[in-house]
Amino acid sequence: DEPASSSKRPKTVPSESQPTQSDAEVKPIKEEAVDPTDPTDTKPPVEESKISDVATSSLASKPEEDKKPMEESNEKKEAQASAHRDMPVSVAPRSRGYLYMGMWMQATEDEGFEVGTGTGLVYDERMCEHSSLTDDTHPESPMRIKAIYSMLQERKLAQRCIRVDAREATNDELRSVHSESYRQVVAAVGHLKEHPLKALERMYDSIYLNSKSGMAARLSAGSTVEIVTRVVKGKLRNGVAVVRPPGHHAEQHASKGFCFFNNVAIAAKVAVEKLGVKRVLILDWDIHHGNGTQHMFEDDSRVLYFSVHRYDHGSFYPGSSDGGPRKVGNPPAEGYNMNVGWNGGGMGDGDYLGMFHQLLLPVAYEFAPQLVLISAGFDSARGDPLGGCDISPTGFAHMTHSLMALAQGKVVLVLEGGYNLSAISHSFAACTAVLLGDPPSMLGRMFPSKRASRAIRDTKRYHQRYWTCCNQSTGYEQLRQFQMIGANGGLEEEEEDDKDYSEGGDGGEGGDGEEDEEDQDEDGEGEEGKDEHAENQAVTGAAPAGEAEKIAPQVE
Repeated sequence: DEPASSSKRPKTVPSESQPTQSDAEVKPIKEEAVDPTDPTDTKPPVEESKISDVATSSLASKPEEDKKPMEESNEKKEAQASAHRDMPVSVAPRSRGYLYMGMWMQATEDEGFEVGTGTGLVYDERMCEHSSLTDDTHPESPMRIKAIYSMLQERKLAQRCIRVDAREATNDELRSVHSESYRQVVAAVGHLKEHPLKALERMYDSIYLNSKSGMAARLSAGSTVEIVTRVVKGKLRNGVAVVRPPGHHAEQHASKGFCFFNNVAIAAKVAVEKLGVKRVLILDWDIHHGNGTQHMFEDDSRVLYFSVHRYDHGSFYPGSSDGGPRKVGNPPAEGYNMNVGWNGGGMGDGDYLGMFHQLLLPVAYEFAPQLVLISAGFDSARGDPLGGCDISPTGFAHMTHSLMALAQGKVVLVLEGGYNLSAISHSFAACTAVLLGDPPSMLGRMFPSKRASRAIRDTKRYHQRYWTCCNQSTGYEQLRQFQMIGANGGLEEEEEDDKDYSEGGDGGEGGDGEEDEEDQDEDGEGEEGKDEHAENQAVTGAAPAGEAEKIAPQVE
Protein backbone atom coordinates (compact mmCIF):
# COMPACT_ATOMS: atom_id res chain seq x y z
CA ASP A 1 0.00 0.00 0.00
CA GLU A 2 1.22 3.50 -0.86
CA PRO A 3 1.22 6.23 1.82
CA ALA A 4 -1.89 8.42 1.84
CA SER A 5 0.22 11.52 1.15
CA SER A 6 1.44 10.10 -2.15
CA SER A 7 -1.92 10.49 -3.81
CA LYS A 8 -1.88 14.23 -3.06
CA ARG A 9 1.62 14.78 -4.34
CA PRO A 10 1.48 16.72 -7.65
CA LYS A 11 3.03 15.26 -10.70
CA THR A 12 6.10 17.00 -12.00
CA VAL A 13 5.57 18.52 -15.43
CA PRO A 14 8.94 19.50 -16.92
CA SER A 15 9.05 22.79 -18.76
CA GLU A 16 10.61 23.25 -22.16
CA SER A 17 13.65 24.91 -20.62
CA GLN A 18 14.24 22.08 -18.13
CA PRO A 19 15.76 18.81 -19.37
CA THR A 20 13.98 15.57 -18.50
CA GLN A 21 15.57 12.36 -17.37
CA SER A 22 15.43 10.99 -20.91
CA ASP A 23 16.86 14.15 -22.43
CA ALA A 24 19.77 14.20 -20.05
CA GLU A 25 20.29 10.46 -20.44
CA VAL A 26 21.59 10.17 -16.94
CA LYS A 27 22.67 6.69 -15.86
CA PRO A 28 23.06 5.81 -12.20
CA ILE A 29 26.64 5.79 -11.01
CA LYS A 30 27.49 2.40 -9.61
CA GLU A 31 29.88 1.95 -6.78
CA GLU A 32 32.63 -0.54 -7.76
CA ALA A 33 34.59 -2.47 -5.23
CA VAL A 34 38.24 -1.57 -4.95
CA ASP A 35 40.90 -4.16 -4.15
CA PRO A 36 43.20 -2.52 -1.51
CA THR A 37 46.00 -4.99 -2.33
CA ASP A 38 46.08 -4.02 -6.01
CA PRO A 39 47.65 -0.54 -6.50
CA THR A 40 46.43 -0.46 -10.09
CA ASP A 41 42.82 -1.07 -9.10
CA THR A 42 41.31 2.40 -8.53
CA LYS A 43 37.83 3.83 -8.73
CA PRO A 44 37.18 5.51 -12.10
CA PRO A 45 36.69 9.30 -11.81
CA VAL A 46 33.18 10.63 -12.16
CA GLU A 47 32.76 12.93 -15.13
CA GLU A 48 31.82 16.50 -14.22
CA SER A 49 29.20 16.57 -16.98
CA LYS A 50 27.38 13.67 -15.35
CA ILE A 51 27.37 15.42 -11.98
CA SER A 52 25.95 18.55 -13.61
CA ASP A 53 23.31 16.49 -15.42
CA VAL A 54 22.28 14.78 -12.19
CA ALA A 55 21.91 18.16 -10.43
CA THR A 56 19.89 19.56 -13.31
CA SER A 57 17.66 16.49 -13.37
CA SER A 58 17.12 16.74 -9.61
CA LEU A 59 16.07 20.38 -9.95
CA ALA A 60 13.66 19.49 -12.73
CA SER A 61 12.01 16.86 -10.56
CA LYS A 62 11.22 19.30 -7.68
CA PRO A 63 7.53 20.02 -7.16
CA GLU A 64 6.29 23.40 -8.32
CA GLU A 65 5.09 24.25 -4.79
CA ASP A 66 8.64 23.93 -3.48
CA LYS A 67 9.94 26.36 -6.09
CA LYS A 68 7.33 29.06 -5.44
CA PRO A 69 8.79 30.28 -2.12
CA MET A 70 12.21 30.49 -3.75
CA GLU A 71 10.81 32.45 -6.69
CA GLU A 72 8.91 34.79 -4.35
CA SER A 73 12.07 35.31 -2.29
CA ASN A 74 14.06 36.15 -5.41
CA GLU A 75 11.35 38.56 -6.57
CA LYS A 76 11.38 40.26 -3.16
CA LYS A 77 15.16 40.63 -3.23
CA GLU A 78 15.02 42.02 -6.76
CA ALA A 79 12.35 44.53 -5.72
CA GLN A 80 14.49 45.65 -2.77
CA ALA A 81 17.54 46.01 -4.98
CA SER A 82 15.51 47.98 -7.50
CA ALA A 83 14.26 50.28 -4.75
CA HIS A 84 17.83 50.96 -3.66
CA ARG A 85 18.88 51.68 -7.24
CA ASP A 86 16.01 54.12 -7.63
CA MET A 87 16.90 56.05 -4.49
CA PRO A 88 18.22 59.57 -5.21
CA VAL A 89 21.03 59.01 -2.71
CA SER A 90 24.10 57.00 -3.66
CA VAL A 91 24.12 54.26 -1.05
CA ALA A 92 25.00 50.60 -0.72
CA PRO A 93 22.22 48.02 -0.18
CA ARG A 94 23.77 46.36 2.88
CA SER A 95 23.87 49.18 5.40
CA ARG A 96 22.10 50.67 8.36
CA GLY A 97 19.46 53.27 7.84
CA TYR A 98 17.19 55.86 9.37
CA LEU A 99 13.46 56.30 8.80
CA TYR A 100 12.80 59.96 8.14
CA MET A 101 9.29 61.21 7.36
CA GLY A 102 8.40 57.98 5.57
CA MET A 103 11.69 57.83 3.64
CA TRP A 104 14.43 55.31 4.42
CA MET A 105 17.77 57.08 4.66
CA GLN A 106 20.59 54.62 4.20
CA ALA A 107 24.27 54.82 5.10
CA THR A 108 27.02 52.72 3.60
CA GLU A 109 29.18 50.42 5.64
CA ASP A 110 32.45 50.53 3.75
CA GLU A 111 34.36 47.28 3.73
CA GLY A 112 37.64 48.98 2.89
CA PHE A 113 38.32 49.92 6.52
CA GLU A 114 38.85 47.39 9.24
CA VAL A 115 36.78 47.88 12.38
CA GLY A 116 38.79 47.67 15.58
CA THR A 117 37.83 46.90 19.14
CA GLY A 118 38.06 48.96 22.29
CA THR A 119 37.84 52.65 23.13
CA GLY A 120 41.05 54.63 23.00
CA LEU A 121 41.91 57.37 25.50
CA VAL A 122 44.63 59.97 25.04
CA TYR A 123 45.63 62.30 27.86
CA ASP A 124 48.91 63.90 28.89
CA GLU A 125 49.47 66.23 31.85
CA ARG A 126 52.08 68.17 29.89
CA MET A 127 49.15 69.98 28.27
CA CYS A 128 48.45 71.48 31.72
CA GLU A 129 51.66 73.50 31.47
CA HIS A 130 49.88 75.97 29.18
CA SER A 131 48.42 78.50 31.62
CA SER A 132 47.91 82.22 32.06
CA LEU A 133 50.76 84.19 33.61
CA THR A 134 48.50 86.89 35.01
CA ASP A 135 44.97 85.51 35.46
CA ASP A 136 44.49 82.48 37.70
CA THR A 137 40.72 82.66 37.17
CA HIS A 138 40.83 82.36 33.37
CA PRO A 139 38.08 79.91 32.27
CA GLU A 140 40.39 77.94 29.94
CA SER A 141 42.50 76.58 32.80
CA PRO A 142 44.57 73.41 33.20
CA MET A 143 42.00 72.17 35.72
CA ARG A 144 39.59 71.43 32.88
CA ILE A 145 41.35 68.29 31.66
CA LYS A 146 42.50 67.35 35.16
CA ALA A 147 38.88 67.31 36.35
CA ILE A 148 37.78 65.24 33.35
CA TYR A 149 40.53 62.65 33.75
CA SER A 150 39.89 62.44 37.49
CA MET A 151 36.21 61.74 36.83
CA LEU A 152 37.08 59.04 34.27
CA GLN A 153 39.26 57.36 36.88
CA GLU A 154 36.67 57.75 39.64
CA ARG A 155 34.01 56.04 37.51
CA LYS A 156 36.47 53.30 36.44
CA LEU A 157 36.11 54.37 32.80
CA ALA A 158 39.77 55.21 32.22
CA GLN A 159 40.70 51.69 33.33
CA ARG A 160 38.38 50.22 30.68
CA CYS A 161 39.90 52.31 27.89
CA ILE A 162 43.00 51.52 25.83
CA ARG A 163 45.64 54.17 26.53
CA VAL A 164 47.10 55.96 23.52
CA ASP A 165 50.43 57.71 23.92
CA ALA A 166 50.27 61.46 23.33
CA ARG A 167 52.64 63.01 20.79
CA GLU A 168 53.32 66.37 19.19
CA ALA A 169 52.00 67.06 15.72
CA THR A 170 54.54 67.01 12.92
CA ASN A 171 55.22 70.10 10.82
CA ASP A 172 53.55 68.45 7.82
CA GLU A 173 50.42 67.75 9.84
CA LEU A 174 50.25 71.36 11.05
CA ARG A 175 50.83 72.69 7.54
CA SER A 176 47.89 70.64 6.25
CA VAL A 177 45.52 73.39 7.47
CA HIS A 178 47.76 76.17 8.82
CA SER A 179 50.17 78.46 7.01
CA GLU A 180 53.90 77.93 7.43
CA SER A 181 54.41 81.48 8.68
CA TYR A 182 51.84 80.96 11.45
CA ARG A 183 53.37 77.62 12.41
CA GLN A 184 56.72 79.34 12.86
CA VAL A 185 55.14 82.01 15.05
CA VAL A 186 53.76 79.38 17.43
CA ALA A 187 57.08 77.52 17.37
CA ALA A 188 58.84 80.70 18.47
CA VAL A 189 56.64 81.12 21.56
CA GLY A 190 58.87 78.85 23.60
CA HIS A 191 61.86 81.17 23.04
CA LEU A 192 60.18 84.45 23.98
CA LYS A 193 60.38 86.34 27.27
CA GLU A 194 57.36 87.64 29.12
CA HIS A 195 57.22 91.07 27.48
CA PRO A 196 57.31 89.78 23.86
CA LEU A 197 54.74 87.14 24.83
CA LYS A 198 52.37 89.85 26.05
CA ALA A 199 52.89 91.78 22.85
CA LEU A 200 52.11 88.66 20.81
CA GLU A 201 48.95 88.02 22.83
CA ARG A 202 47.61 91.41 21.79
CA MET A 203 48.04 90.50 18.13
CA TYR A 204 45.31 87.88 18.36
CA ASP A 205 41.78 87.56 19.73
CA SER A 206 41.17 86.08 23.20
CA ILE A 207 44.31 84.06 23.87
CA TYR A 208 47.03 83.95 26.52
CA LEU A 209 50.60 82.69 26.22
CA ASN A 210 53.43 81.32 28.27
CA SER A 211 56.63 79.56 27.27
CA LYS A 212 54.88 76.16 27.19
CA SER A 213 51.90 77.21 25.07
CA GLY A 214 53.42 76.13 21.76
CA MET A 215 54.40 72.73 23.11
CA ALA A 216 50.92 72.14 24.57
CA ALA A 217 49.27 73.19 21.30
CA ARG A 218 51.40 70.79 19.25
CA LEU A 219 50.72 68.03 21.79
CA SER A 220 46.97 68.66 21.64
CA ALA A 221 46.93 68.50 17.83
CA GLY A 222 49.28 65.52 17.53
CA SER A 223 47.39 63.48 20.13
CA THR A 224 44.14 64.06 18.25
CA VAL A 225 45.74 62.92 14.99
CA GLU A 226 47.20 59.84 16.67
CA ILE A 227 43.94 58.54 18.11
CA VAL A 228 42.04 59.27 14.89
CA THR A 229 44.67 57.40 12.89
CA ARG A 230 44.32 54.34 15.10
CA VAL A 231 40.54 54.35 14.75
CA VAL A 232 40.70 54.66 10.97
CA LYS A 233 43.27 51.85 10.69
CA GLY A 234 41.11 49.52 12.77
CA LYS A 235 43.31 49.39 15.84
CA LEU A 236 40.51 50.94 17.92
CA ARG A 237 36.74 50.96 17.60
CA ASN A 238 36.37 54.57 18.77
CA GLY A 239 38.18 57.03 21.00
CA VAL A 240 38.19 60.09 23.25
CA ALA A 241 40.82 62.84 23.37
CA VAL A 242 41.15 64.77 26.64
CA VAL A 243 43.21 67.59 25.14
CA ARG A 244 43.82 71.31 25.46
CA PRO A 245 44.19 74.01 24.28
CA PRO A 246 41.03 73.63 22.17
CA GLY A 247 41.12 74.16 18.43
CA HIS A 248 37.91 74.94 16.51
CA HIS A 249 38.37 78.75 16.54
CA ALA A 250 41.94 78.61 15.20
CA GLU A 251 42.21 79.93 11.65
CA GLN A 252 44.66 79.06 8.92
CA HIS A 253 47.00 81.89 9.92
CA ALA A 254 45.83 83.01 13.36
CA SER A 255 45.07 82.05 16.95
CA LYS A 256 41.61 82.88 18.23
CA GLY A 257 39.25 82.14 21.11
CA PHE A 258 41.68 80.17 23.35
CA CYS A 259 42.73 78.08 20.29
CA PHE A 260 46.14 77.75 18.58
CA PHE A 261 46.02 74.78 16.21
CA ASN A 262 42.74 73.39 14.90
CA ASN A 263 42.99 69.86 16.31
CA VAL A 264 39.91 68.33 14.68
CA ALA A 265 40.53 70.03 11.33
CA ILE A 266 44.10 68.70 11.23
CA ALA A 267 42.90 65.17 12.04
CA ALA A 268 40.19 65.34 9.37
CA LYS A 269 42.66 66.59 6.78
CA VAL A 270 45.11 63.81 7.59
CA ALA A 271 42.27 61.28 7.32
CA VAL A 272 41.24 62.34 3.81
CA GLU A 273 44.72 63.12 2.49
CA LYS A 274 46.84 60.37 4.06
CA LEU A 275 44.56 57.60 5.32
CA GLY A 276 42.22 57.19 2.35
CA VAL A 277 39.01 58.29 4.04
CA LYS A 278 36.56 59.66 1.48
CA ARG A 279 33.89 61.21 3.71
CA VAL A 280 34.28 62.74 7.18
CA LEU A 281 31.49 64.17 9.31
CA ILE A 282 32.55 66.82 11.83
CA LEU A 283 29.86 67.57 14.39
CA ASP A 284 30.63 70.66 16.45
CA TRP A 285 28.29 70.99 19.42
CA ASP A 286 30.38 73.60 21.25
CA ILE A 287 28.21 76.56 22.23
CA HIS A 288 30.37 78.83 20.04
CA HIS A 289 30.48 78.53 16.28
CA GLY A 290 33.64 76.84 15.00
CA ASN A 291 34.65 79.57 12.58
CA GLY A 292 38.10 78.11 11.94
CA THR A 293 36.88 74.62 11.04
CA GLN A 294 34.20 76.04 8.75
CA HIS A 295 36.67 78.19 6.84
CA MET A 296 39.11 75.30 6.41
CA PHE A 297 36.55 73.01 4.76
CA GLU A 298 34.02 75.29 3.09
CA ASP A 299 35.55 74.36 -0.29
CA ASP A 300 35.97 70.62 0.42
CA SER A 301 33.05 68.25 -0.22
CA ARG A 302 34.89 65.36 1.44
CA VAL A 303 34.16 66.91 4.83
CA LEU A 304 30.66 67.72 6.04
CA TYR A 305 30.92 70.33 8.79
CA PHE A 306 27.80 70.55 10.96
CA SER A 307 27.74 73.10 13.77
CA VAL A 308 24.99 73.66 16.32
CA HIS A 309 25.73 76.71 18.44
CA ARG A 310 24.36 79.82 20.03
CA TYR A 311 24.07 82.53 17.39
CA ASP A 312 21.94 85.38 18.76
CA HIS A 313 21.55 86.88 15.28
CA GLY A 314 25.32 87.09 14.85
CA SER A 315 26.13 88.82 18.15
CA PHE A 316 27.29 85.79 20.13
CA TYR A 317 31.02 84.97 20.01
CA PRO A 318 32.80 84.83 17.59
CA GLY A 319 30.37 87.54 16.51
CA SER A 320 29.86 87.26 12.75
CA SER A 321 27.26 86.06 10.27
CA ASP A 322 29.46 83.08 9.36
CA GLY A 323 27.52 81.00 11.87
CA GLY A 324 24.17 81.68 10.19
CA PRO A 325 22.09 79.16 8.23
CA ARG A 326 22.80 80.88 4.91
CA LYS A 327 26.45 79.77 5.00
CA VAL A 328 26.24 76.50 3.08
CA GLY A 329 29.79 76.28 1.71
CA ASN A 330 31.41 77.37 -1.52
CA PRO A 331 31.31 75.70 -4.95
CA PRO A 332 31.99 72.85 -5.48
CA ALA A 333 31.18 72.06 -1.83
CA GLU A 334 27.84 73.81 -1.47
CA GLY A 335 25.65 72.01 1.05
CA TYR A 336 28.58 70.58 3.00
CA ASN A 337 28.56 73.35 5.60
CA MET A 338 25.53 73.36 7.90
CA ASN A 339 24.86 75.79 10.75
CA VAL A 340 22.04 75.55 13.25
CA GLY A 341 22.19 78.78 15.22
CA TRP A 342 20.15 79.23 18.37
CA ASN A 343 18.91 82.78 18.80
CA GLY A 344 19.08 82.91 22.58
CA GLY A 345 20.13 80.70 25.45
CA GLY A 346 18.30 78.11 27.51
CA MET A 347 18.38 75.36 24.87
CA GLY A 348 18.28 71.93 26.47
CA ASP A 349 18.07 68.22 25.80
CA GLY A 350 14.76 68.40 23.91
CA ASP A 351 16.04 71.12 21.57
CA TYR A 352 19.29 69.34 20.74
CA LEU A 353 17.79 65.88 20.37
CA GLY A 354 14.97 67.32 18.29
CA MET A 355 17.59 68.87 16.00
CA PHE A 356 19.40 65.52 15.83
CA HIS A 357 16.35 63.58 14.71
CA GLN A 358 14.89 66.26 12.48
CA LEU A 359 18.04 67.36 10.68
CA LEU A 360 21.47 66.04 11.65
CA LEU A 361 20.85 62.29 11.52
CA PRO A 362 18.89 62.31 8.23
CA VAL A 363 21.65 64.36 6.57
CA ALA A 364 24.37 62.21 8.15
CA TYR A 365 22.85 58.98 6.86
CA GLU A 366 22.49 60.52 3.44
CA PHE A 367 26.14 61.66 3.51
CA ALA A 368 27.25 58.21 4.75
CA PRO A 369 30.51 59.20 6.48
CA GLN A 370 33.41 56.80 6.94
CA LEU A 371 34.58 58.69 10.02
CA VAL A 372 32.79 60.86 12.60
CA LEU A 373 34.70 63.50 14.57
CA ILE A 374 32.97 65.35 17.41
CA SER A 375 34.23 68.79 18.36
CA ALA A 376 32.91 68.25 21.86
CA GLY A 377 32.57 71.58 23.59
CA PHE A 378 30.71 71.23 26.87
CA ASP A 379 30.08 74.94 27.32
CA SER A 380 26.56 74.15 26.12
CA ALA A 381 26.11 72.09 29.29
CA ARG A 382 23.86 73.03 32.17
CA GLY A 383 25.65 75.41 34.51
CA ASP A 384 28.38 76.63 32.16
CA PRO A 385 29.25 80.30 32.89
CA LEU A 386 29.71 81.25 29.20
CA GLY A 387 27.12 79.22 27.31
CA GLY A 388 23.83 79.82 29.09
CA CYS A 389 22.33 76.56 27.78
CA ASP A 390 20.92 73.53 29.54
CA ILE A 391 22.12 70.16 28.17
CA SER A 392 22.41 67.43 30.80
CA PRO A 393 25.12 64.75 30.85
CA THR A 394 22.45 62.26 29.80
CA GLY A 395 21.58 64.49 26.85
CA PHE A 396 25.20 64.45 25.69
CA ALA A 397 25.25 60.67 26.12
CA HIS A 398 22.21 60.25 23.88
CA MET A 399 23.71 62.48 21.21
CA THR A 400 26.91 60.43 21.24
CA HIS A 401 24.97 57.18 21.19
CA SER A 402 22.99 58.19 18.10
CA LEU A 403 26.21 58.88 16.18
CA MET A 404 27.68 55.44 16.89
CA ALA A 405 25.48 53.85 14.22
CA LEU A 406 27.36 55.87 11.58
CA ALA A 407 30.71 55.02 9.96
CA GLN A 408 30.74 51.49 11.40
CA GLY A 409 31.11 53.08 14.83
CA LYS A 410 34.32 54.96 13.98
CA VAL A 411 33.64 57.93 16.26
CA VAL A 412 36.26 60.09 17.99
CA LEU A 413 35.24 62.65 20.61
CA VAL A 414 37.69 65.56 21.00
CA LEU A 415 37.42 68.09 23.81
CA GLU A 416 36.84 71.72 22.81
CA GLY A 417 35.32 74.21 25.27
CA GLY A 418 33.47 73.86 28.56
CA TYR A 419 34.28 75.87 31.68
CA ASN A 420 32.19 74.48 34.53
CA LEU A 421 34.45 71.77 35.96
CA SER A 422 31.60 69.66 37.32
CA ALA A 423 29.56 69.92 34.13
CA ILE A 424 32.38 69.05 31.75
CA SER A 425 33.67 66.14 33.84
CA HIS A 426 30.25 64.51 34.23
CA SER A 427 29.29 65.16 30.60
CA PHE A 428 32.58 63.86 29.18
CA ALA A 429 32.33 60.77 31.37
CA ALA A 430 28.76 60.12 30.18
CA CYS A 431 29.90 60.23 26.54
CA THR A 432 32.89 57.98 27.26
CA ALA A 433 30.67 55.40 28.98
CA VAL A 434 28.44 55.24 25.91
CA LEU A 435 31.43 54.75 23.61
CA LEU A 436 32.54 51.90 25.89
CA GLY A 437 29.18 50.24 25.33
CA ASP A 438 27.16 51.33 28.36
CA PRO A 439 23.56 52.28 27.51
CA PRO A 440 22.63 55.91 28.18
CA SER A 441 20.21 56.67 30.99
CA MET A 442 16.57 57.26 30.17
CA LEU A 443 15.31 60.74 29.42
CA GLY A 444 11.83 62.01 30.13
CA ARG A 445 9.32 63.14 27.52
CA MET A 446 10.55 66.26 25.75
CA PHE A 447 10.13 68.25 22.56
CA PRO A 448 12.02 71.10 20.88
CA SER A 449 10.91 74.58 21.78
CA LYS A 450 9.40 77.02 19.34
CA ARG A 451 12.69 78.90 18.92
CA ALA A 452 14.62 75.68 18.33
CA SER A 453 12.05 74.51 15.79
CA ARG A 454 12.43 77.78 13.91
CA ALA A 455 16.22 77.47 13.79
CA ILE A 456 15.95 73.89 12.51
CA ARG A 457 13.49 74.96 9.84
CA ASP A 458 15.73 77.81 8.66
CA THR A 459 18.74 75.53 8.19
CA LYS A 460 16.65 72.93 6.35
CA ARG A 461 15.25 75.59 4.06
CA TYR A 462 18.71 76.69 2.88
CA HIS A 463 19.77 73.08 2.25
CA GLN A 464 16.72 71.86 0.34
CA ARG A 465 18.56 71.90 -2.96
CA TYR A 466 21.49 69.88 -1.62
CA TRP A 467 20.00 67.10 0.53
CA THR A 468 17.07 64.84 -0.25
CA CYS A 469 15.93 64.73 3.37
CA CYS A 470 15.81 68.54 3.49
CA ASN A 471 13.82 68.67 0.27
CA GLN A 472 10.83 67.07 1.95
CA SER A 473 8.18 68.98 3.83
CA THR A 474 9.97 71.22 6.32
CA GLY A 475 8.23 69.52 9.23
CA TYR A 476 7.82 72.88 10.97
CA GLU A 477 4.11 72.36 11.50
CA GLN A 478 4.80 68.95 13.03
CA LEU A 479 7.37 70.50 15.34
CA ARG A 480 4.90 73.19 16.32
CA GLN A 481 2.40 70.49 17.21
CA PHE A 482 5.06 68.78 19.32
CA GLN A 483 5.83 72.08 20.98
CA MET A 484 2.18 72.66 21.85
CA ILE A 485 2.00 69.34 23.71
CA GLY A 486 3.30 69.60 27.25
CA ALA A 487 4.81 66.79 29.27
CA ASN A 488 1.45 66.37 31.07
CA GLY A 489 -0.52 66.24 27.83
CA GLY A 490 -1.76 69.80 28.14
CA LEU A 491 -0.90 72.94 26.24
CA GLU A 492 2.20 74.92 27.04
CA GLU A 493 1.95 78.62 27.57
CA GLU A 494 3.08 80.64 24.54
CA GLU A 495 4.97 82.99 26.81
CA GLU A 496 7.22 80.12 27.94
CA ASP A 497 8.68 79.82 24.44
CA ASP A 498 9.35 83.50 24.14
CA LYS A 499 11.31 83.84 27.37
CA ASP A 500 14.61 85.62 27.15
CA TYR A 501 17.02 82.98 28.42
CA SER A 502 20.13 84.92 27.58
CA GLU A 503 22.18 86.53 30.30
CA GLY A 504 22.48 90.14 29.35
CA GLY A 505 21.76 89.63 25.63
CA ASP A 506 18.70 90.19 23.48
CA GLY A 507 18.25 86.43 23.35
CA GLY A 508 15.14 85.15 21.61
CA GLU A 509 13.46 85.70 18.31
CA GLY A 510 12.01 89.01 19.24
CA GLY A 511 8.42 87.98 18.64
CA ASP A 512 6.59 86.31 15.79
CA GLY A 513 7.06 88.83 13.04
CA GLU A 514 6.29 88.33 9.39
CA GLU A 515 8.37 85.85 7.41
CA ASP A 516 10.13 88.54 5.41
CA GLU A 517 11.14 90.46 8.50
CA GLU A 518 12.38 87.25 10.11
CA ASP A 519 14.49 86.39 7.06
CA GLN A 520 16.06 89.83 7.05
CA ASP A 521 17.55 89.53 10.53
CA GLU A 522 18.09 85.78 11.00
CA ASP A 523 21.64 86.19 9.67
CA GLY A 524 22.11 89.81 10.68
CA GLU A 525 24.93 90.59 13.02
CA GLY A 526 23.19 93.29 15.01
CA GLU A 527 24.90 96.41 16.26
CA GLU A 528 26.76 94.58 19.01
CA GLY A 529 28.08 91.97 16.57
CA LYS A 530 29.15 94.61 14.05
CA ASP A 531 31.06 96.54 16.69
CA GLU A 532 32.86 93.44 17.87
CA HIS A 533 33.59 92.43 14.31
CA ALA A 534 35.15 95.78 13.54
CA GLU A 535 37.12 95.89 16.76
CA ASN A 536 38.86 92.50 16.74
CA GLN A 537 38.40 91.22 13.18
CA ALA A 538 36.05 88.49 14.33
CA VAL A 539 35.93 86.59 11.06
CA THR A 540 39.52 85.45 11.15
CA GLY A 541 40.99 86.84 14.36
CA ALA A 542 44.12 87.60 12.35
CA ALA A 543 46.78 90.00 13.43
CA PRO A 544 47.78 92.73 10.97
CA ALA A 545 49.92 91.29 8.21
CA GLY A 546 53.51 90.83 9.31
CA GLU A 547 53.04 92.06 12.88
CA ALA A 548 53.21 88.64 14.55
CA GLU A 549 56.23 87.68 12.46
CA LYS A 550 58.04 90.81 13.64
CA ILE A 551 57.53 89.86 17.27
CA ALA A 552 58.28 86.15 16.94
CA PRO A 553 61.54 85.27 15.12
CA GLN A 554 61.48 82.63 12.41
CA VAL A 555 62.22 79.38 14.23
CA GLU A 556 62.15 75.94 12.65
